[in-house]
Amino acid sequence: MGVKNIAIFGGTFDPVHKGHLYAVEIAIKKLFLDKLIIVVAKDQWRRKNIIQASPSERLDMVNLAINEERFDSKTRLLNYENKFIVEASDIDIKRKGKTYTIDTINEIRSLYGKKHSYFFLIGADVALDIHNWKNFNDINSLVNIVVVNRKIHEKIMPEIKERYNFLSENLIEGVSDETSTNQRLGWSNQGFLEDHGGGVVKIINYASVVEYISKNKLYGYA
Repeated sequence: MGVKNIAIFGGTFDPVHKGHLYAVEIAIKKLFLDKLIIVVAKDQWRRKNIIQASPSERLDMVNLAINEERFDSKTRLLNYENKFIVEASDIDIKRKGKTYTIDTINEIRSLYGKKHSYFFLIGADVALDIHNWKNFNDINSLVNIVVVNRKIHEKIMPEIKERYNFLSENLIEGVSDETSTNQRLGWSNQGFLEDHGGGVVKIINYASVVEYISKNKLYGYA
């Protein structure tokens, strides 16, 4: 079977959006991945913002986004062998008690085999704090930490680049401002968000995710 490149991309995905999957596309291309696992967190006790959708709802939305990409003839979530390699995981949701990244990494390594090369994808904002996480030294030895660029103050970029591998591409136009925070704000206004110039713009997401948010009245959607 040989050594494979496997990436773990964890988060609350509250909700998932096209910016997340664009980051996945960059990682697939740059890291020559054989598999990318999107791990939906049950909770994130270090997170400042309150998680609004339930774990099962967030997992549903991630699977909807993945399936929409899978059946899109123009999808870019393909590896070097032209295979669709993205899947969602609920291992954090199923785990009892408080969940930590080191537990997720160890469980995935047990499931897929320890001889493979593992990558752990994080945003630049998370990179500033990850060294404070539980068992960080073990995390750093078991996986290659890779930072996916998000808009962040230029002065702290050198600090991050010095510590970790860095995927340098900026998010594409129209997706760069699509954070989960903006998504939640937008859906509370029926899918529209005020931009920096005071105008109103329609937020971007997968059609199936939009339908799910509307049907289940998530994020204040009425």
